[in-house]
Amino acid sequence: MSKKRPENPLVSIVVPVLDEEGCIEELAARLRNVLAGVGVRHEILFVDDGSRDGTPEKITAVRALHPEVKAIRFTRTFGHQAALSAGLHFARGDAVVTMDGDLQHPPEFVPRLLEAWRAGADVVQTVRRPAPGGRDAWKERWARVFYRLMTALSRVPVVPASADFRLLDRRVAEAFDGLDEHFVFARGLIPWLGFESAELAYDVGDRFAGRSKYGMWKMSRLALDGIFSFSVLPIRLITLLGLFTTLFGVAYGIFALISFLLGNVEGGGWTSLVVLILVFGGVQLLSLGIVSEYVGRIYEEVKRRPRYVIDSTSGIDLS
Repeated sequence: MSKKRPENPLVSIVVPVLDEEGCIEELAARLRNVLAGVGVRHEILFVDDGSRDGTPEKITAVRALHPEVKAIRFTRTFGHQAALSAGLHFARGDAVVTMDGDLQHPPEFVPRLLEAWRAGADVVQTVRRPAPGGRDAWKERWARVFYRLMTALSRVPVVPASADFRLLDRRVAEAFDGLDEHFVFARGLIPWLGFESAELAYDVGDRFAGRSKYGMWKMSRLALDGIFSFSVLPIRLITLLGLFTTLFGVAYGIFALISFLLGNVEGGGWTSLVVLILVFGGVQLLSLGIVSEYVGRIYEEVKRRPRYVIDSTSGIDLS
């Protein structure tokens, strides 16, 4: 059902950046051209996640020419999801578009997001349609494994091949901002909110400049945050694993006792003993590791530290 949207909406573009000095000017220029063509009021909010190159200076230079460009700078690197959260907190638009700063999320696709929003979708989620050779094959394989795990381990409808390139209605942005948890996984939290959504496929562009900041370690950490934030199934699997190993141990003990009574026990047996110790020891350590992940997250949450610390702002009202 079509929903009433403002006739002259303010559109906020939130762009988390980290060491993207080579992309800032091009991204800002293309965004301004696209938004001017659509004819909407807009603001472009760069959230600098503690860049150590010339990114802050590039943003300042662009802002000097275009006051609709705004900026937030963190004291250090707090992570992409923290930068995304800050952008959604300070964005004032009736519609808020989040996108990466490397131009792999094409600015020219923004009008399509606005069309779907005007048609009634509160969340317009994009889905990657990668060009051959345009994205590292190992990243695609790892992403597929992760989305399958999320689907299997939780009840959150995470869209396969989704990206942090999306449009949120004002209501959704405010609901997201009201979530007070430390570990943020936007691709899971936004579907969890339950607002009406639409999906649009887009062609992944080439990185304009610089190098990707998401290596295997960061992708793995993000995947773990997503899984442990939305599912307790790993802990339940530990219970099943413990039951299975207990039954296996009892069965093996009965087998050993019967073999002894029948006189079938020969000398040695060190190999089977060592194997059993290693298997059960490995199961215990794995179980302890999974429980520790949950305990560690509880520890971080109860400290109530902020997700990020702001060093400076430009064009932002902090009141």
